[in-house]
Amino acid sequence: MTAALLISILLVLLTTGVRLAFFMVAAKYTLEAKEFTWHRFFGLMLGIYISHVFDIVVYALAYYFAWHMLEIGTLSGDRADGPLGHFYASAVMYTTIGFGDILPTGHLRFIASTQGLSGLLYLAWSASFIFAAMNRMLKDRNS
Repeated sequence: MTAALLISILLVLLTTGVRLAFFMVAAKYTLEAKEFTWHRFFGLMLGIYISHVFDIVVYALAYYFAWHMLEIGTLSGDRADGPLGHFYASAVMYTTIGFGDILPTGHLRFIASTQGLSGLLYLAWSASFIFAAMNRMLKDRNS
C-alpha cells in the first residue's frame, strides 16, 4: 500500500505541475494576448488535448511499473496487458468512463482511484480555461 500511495502522490504532483505550467504559458498567449484569434484558440485546444494525453500516458506507465516491476496489482480483463491495454485502461479511468472491461486489482485500485479524481479535476480545470478563453475571444470580436 505504501508503494501505491507514493506512486499516487508523485503522479498527482507531476501532472498538476505540468498542467499548471501549461496553463500559465497558455494564459500568456491567449488571455493576456493583445488580440485573441481563432488560431490561438485552436492552438489552445490542441495543447489542452495533448496535456490530457500526457497525463494518460504517465498513468499508463505507472500502471506498467506498478504491475510488472513492483507487482502490487494487475489490470484484469481481455487484452489488459501491453502498451495499448495500459493506455486504454488509463484513458478509461482518467475520463471516469468506467466501461468495466478492464479492472485494476490489488493496490492498483488506489492508483486508479487517484487517477479518476485527478482526471475529473483536470477536465474541469480545462473546461473553465476554455470558457475564459471563449469569453475573451467573444469580447475581442464584439469590440
